[in-house]
Amino acid sequence: QALADLVTVLEPRVVIGVGAFAEQCARRALAGRSIAIGRIAHPSPASPVANRGWVTLIERQLEELGVLWS
Repeated sequence: QALADLVTVLEPRVVIGVGAFAEQCARRALAGRSIAIGRIAHPSPASPVANRGWVTLIERQLEELGVLWS
């Protein structure tokens, strides 16, 4: 409910979950709303993706989501 309330007040154009679980939670919390929801990789040390060029990966993912321009 807190996320839904924040989206109502702030009116962002996109909500980005850090990891798949956060993205799924955002999708449930914001179901029925017209807002873009995306995901970036979680920086967990247990993740092989996070241990190889995480910053470069995140920059690319944010560009793909349309929220970062290089």
